[in-house]
Amino acid sequence: MNKIISYLSIRNLVVIGILLRVVFMIWGAPIYYGSQSYATQGGDLDAWIKCMQNLVHTGTFTADPNFEDGKYFRPPGYSFFLMIFYFLSGFNMTLMFKLAQASQIILDTASIWLVYHIVKNNNGNENIARISAFLYCTYPFAIVWAPYLYAETSGIFFMMLSIYFFTKTPSKKNYIIAGISLGFAVLLRVPIIFAAPAFAYYLWRKHKSFSILFRKPLIYFFIAFSITYGSWPARNLMHGKFIPAEELRNDKHFSADYYAFMFYIWSVKTDHNPQFEQIIHGEKVDWPKASYLHPSDSATLAELAIKCNTCGRGFSHFKYSAGIIDKPIFEETACTKEIAEKFDQLRKEQINENPLHYYLIVPLNNLQKALFKLSLYGNKNRIVVIASTILFSYRSLFIFLGLLGIWLNKSMKVIDPIFLQLILIYFILWYLVLSFGYRNIEIRYFLMNDILLLIPASIVILKLISMSPSKQP
Repeated sequence: MNKIISYLSIRNLVVIGILLRVVFMIWGAPIYYGSQSYATQGGDLDAWIKCMQNLVHTGTFTADPNFEDGKYFRPPGYSFFLMIFYFLSGFNMTLMFKLAQASQIILDTASIWLVYHIVKNNNGNENIARISAFLYCTYPFAIVWAPYLYAETSGIFFMMLSIYFFTKTPSKKNYIIAGISLGFAVLLRVPIIFAAPAFAYYLWRKHKSFSILFRKPLIYFFIAFSITYGSWPARNLMHGKFIPAEELRNDKHFSADYYAFMFYIWSVKTDHNPQFEQIIHGEKVDWPKASYLHPSDSATLAELAIKCNTCGRGFSHFKYSAGIIDKPIFEETACTKEIAEKFDQLRKEQINENPLHYYLIVPLNNLQKALFKLSLYGNKNRIVVIASTILFSYRSLFIFLGLLGIWLNKSMKVIDPIFLQLILIYFILWYLVLSFGYRNIEIRYFLMNDILLLIPASIVILKLISMSPSKQP
């Protein structure tokens, strides 16, 4: 094993990493995602592109110029990222997609190099740095997302770039770059903002003083971060609304009916399926047992399901996107408003009359899903089902290896313990916020945390190597 580690130089890992990602992009991804055009199939991509195009061609950053809240629908990070290739391609969308894909492969490969040097910055020796970089180099979910045109890969890169400069030798330059990188990472993926308090904790523990956070050179980090990320809520405030993240409500898919349904269903269970799919296909909806607080709820929910399918504006756009109907509902209707009001009322009843289920049981089920999800949604072929089960099991294993590594490091001191506490705080904050607060459990939302846990997971692997018997000459 030690001989194998000796071959894992950072140069070799970078070469292996880019080869794995290119091979997956060309041959693996079409099978895994089920389509040759997999890279552009994500629902959020359309909003990012429209925001970018509207900014370029009209001067206004908005997902829909005909809808006031379109200005706040998505933070601008990934739109700005795509804009670079939009200009380089001469506004050719096909070429833009290819350039963006290639760029994400390069960025994700660069993240291998960053992981290696982040470990070195935090007192890690050569072996632990190589193992950490190897784990990221071969991490399936990093490879899977690299060619997909979503903000995950670029978000990871800028978060890692921030940590790299943040943990280097303290200087004005390093802290400014770290602050700008973290700010842009948040504009790419808002959950990364929960790393900011973890960064502040790290600085406090390192310097044993809160006042150091407001003195040079550290103050430059917070100034750079505040200017970069803060430009988004400041801009929104200038348009009349203080929105620090995003405003999902819109006049299409996320109109009032679907928005209210979404938060209602998350008040009674973890997933919005199969109920969502049953509604848009006009099937009988299997509402969970927790939905029935009163005898009249059965009739109310049955009526709501019919109205969602027939006259809900948001649901009509999902039906249109799924090819179920030829034309969605564009105008605000009394039916849409009634659906929203009924679901809002049902959610309030869950909070007031079923508080244990709402505040504890559902969030714990969310947390269980976040840690132990084992399969993909929808009908997949047998190979994809087997592959996804293996990949999600691998993910769960390395989450717990990472947590075990943080505990082992208390005695082993292989990596700076304060840095591992930063990783742990970020992990706890975001997992709890998503499980108990927002409740929309998509595994990609945890990717940044999972990747950071690969660093302490390498401590467990190093421990196992040290415990293995060696041959005597």
